[in-house]
Amino acid sequence: MELLSPAGNMQSLKAAVQNGADAVYLGLKTFSARANADNFTFEELKEAVSYCHLRDVLVYVTINTLIDDSNMSFALDNAYKAYTYGVDAVIVQDLGLAAQIRKNIPSLRLHASTQMSVINPKEAILLKNMGFKRIIAAREATIEQIKALTETGIEIEVFGHGSLCVSYSGQCELSFFNGGKSGNKGGCAQPCRLPYTLAKEDKVLAFKNLLSTKDIAVMDHIKEIENANVVSLKIEGRMKSPEYVAIITRTYKKAISGTLTQKDRQDAMMVFNREGFSEGYMFSKPGKEMMAYNFSGNTGIKIGTVIGVNKEKGLIQIESDKELVNGDGISFPKNDLGMYVNIIRKNGNKYGLICRNGVPDNFEHVYLTYDKQLMEEAQKSYVDDFYRKTAIKGVFQAKHGEKAKFTVTDNRSNSFTAYSDIAVQEANNTDANQNILKNLSKTGNTVFEFEDISIKTDFDVFLPAKTVNALRRDALVGLAEIRKAISVAPVDKVFPKHLNINRSISRTDKKPGVSLFFFEDRPDFDIKDINADRIYMPESMYKRYSYDNRAYMYKPIGSMLDEKTILPKRVISSSMGILEYDCDKVMDFGINCLNTYTADFLAGYSNVKAVCLSHELPIEDISSFIGMNSNISFEYITYGRVAVMKTKYCIKGAFNQMPECMNQDLHLLDRQKKRLDIVTYCDCHTSYLLGAFTINNINRIDEIRKSGADTLRINVYRETKEEIKEIIDKLL
Repeated sequence: MELLSPAGNMQSLKAAVQNGADAVYLGLKTFSARANADNFTFEELKEAVSYCHLRDVLVYVTINTLIDDSNMSFALDNAYKAYTYGVDAVIVQDLGLAAQIRKNIPSLRLHASTQMSVINPKEAILLKNMGFKRIIAAREATIEQIKALTETGIEIEVFGHGSLCVSYSGQCELSFFNGGKSGNKGGCAQPCRLPYTLAKEDKVLAFKNLLSTKDIAVMDHIKEIENANVVSLKIEGRMKSPEYVAIITRTYKKAISGTLTQKDRQDAMMVFNREGFSEGYMFSKPGKEMMAYNFSGNTGIKIGTVIGVNKEKGLIQIESDKELVNGDGISFPKNDLGMYVNIIRKNGNKYGLICRNGVPDNFEHVYLTYDKQLMEEAQKSYVDDFYRKTAIKGVFQAKHGEKAKFTVTDNRSNSFTAYSDIAVQEANNTDANQNILKNLSKTGNTVFEFEDISIKTDFDVFLPAKTVNALRRDALVGLAEIRKAISVAPVDKVFPKHLNINRSISRTDKKPGVSLFFFEDRPDFDIKDINADRIYMPESMYKRYSYDNRAYMYKPIGSMLDEKTILPKRVISSSMGILEYDCDKVMDFGINCLNTYTADFLAGYSNVKAVCLSHELPIEDISSFIGMNSNISFEYITYGRVAVMKTKYCIKGAFNQMPECMNQDLHLLDRQKKRLDIVTYCDCHTSYLLGAFTINNINRIDEIRKSGADTLRINVYRETKEEIKEIIDKLL
């Protein structure tokens, strides 16, 4: 199983490689879902690929954001440049970009980002048929679901360690609607790490970091993951330090090899944890045990207690289970205090310390959050570029009166032969050949080490030591250059600003339509006399209206879609898996259709009746969709609440028992007391958070009508039938 480590910059890349990574993933300066990482220029990418390939490490480049039409050619150009620089794969979220890469750069290996939220076999089959070679499974997938994905025949990669988004990746718009920073474009401001209030009517049930998850750690479940036929175990952390990358990579390399120790577990906890680790959705049920309610930063590890306080002088005494040194970092969570250790007195395991930024209470717990010695050890592991060695074989050949030759071969069948600068002579001493082999074996500060070296000659060879050393040096340099060489032949290629996609003439007789979406079943809301073209509703409501050709059953994200699943005649979902079914289908907002290239891809499937355009698509940009496939409607949100987060974590259920978790009055309040309502879909263990405000584009309907969107979408939550009919009248 491949160990895949993050590289936010060149230092982190070296830390990953030198500590045992089989592959690294990194982002460019644009179109990276971790836009706040340092990321790589193309010159740095070239250096990174050479560095990694020399050491048998693969390089995957993330182009894993949503792309708008104006940037599609630029994004495709980035993918092509990465290809010519020899990267081993690109990781993609945008379906439109993936389709264009497959069309224009067919030899470039495609990996599906976890932001595609793949959890179902049908989704895996679709991506496999599209040309993807690997899927990074949704972090919400259980180990059983992951095994079902691998059985489709496509490679499956899973996240094994690091930060866990509380939302399905690619299905969160909380940051976008809160402050305009899109997680789908790499700018997430992480509002999920802030405190929220859980309330019922006016009663406060909890006030904590209710959406903040612990980091995941599956180091003790390696065998189960391998038995599920997972090909790659991924470490999250492109925003983390090189020391973090070094320590966590080393930890999982040991876990995979079966040599993990308790100290390794402790080091992993030390370098970063949020109130401990969870085993993620793979091995545990979503609930309180997965959450870090009290502190969203690094908790560190508990090492002792405050046993004496002098607030006037700013002095404390602590008793510690760990030997401390100046420069260690400690914290006192109860009072939200932190400091670097400054020792003025030590007596056994008792330390007298200076406090410069506040004094904790007596008997308060002490946590170690920065281990100076551990960090320095981690730094040493990647400062020396030659710590990691690559095994090679060597053969020395000599014939009397001819130049000697030394051939070195690696595990990829690359080979290089170097020749001596002088002809060989016969030696007088019988150990001459052994001395030559001994000198040839000294690989020194190179990336190579010999696993086998032999000599082919029928006499004792004399060559000066400097000649033998030069022969070895030339051979190793030659092999290194071959290994670093770009594996594809660069070809000049410029993509036009507007790439070709299928367009048809729009039907001029098509009147603007209206669609309704019900987040919850509304027994009080009879749809019979509602003037709408399509009406989307949860399953319980659909059962009452399945006779109505306008009714579509809603399949929330996370719903199971496999060979045993039977869908009704009409379905709406954000899961691309429904494209594999023979039914009328509408692709919901979570399909993330931000560009016409994604729309063109979706239009290639039968019975797609409508595509809901991304909430992140400005009204001004809808005009790009004019002239698209006339058999498909393009919907745009005109009125209503939107699901700003879709999560497998049941916020209501974590603090309440069934059936109380279905209580509609349970809701969240953010720091500005704005209300986020919670909708639960218990059949697929999914909860939606509805944004605090109602989108209202009614005053811009003329502008929308003249654009490429021909259907005005209304989301219904608590509005009455009369209110909805009034809104429809305004739209028509």
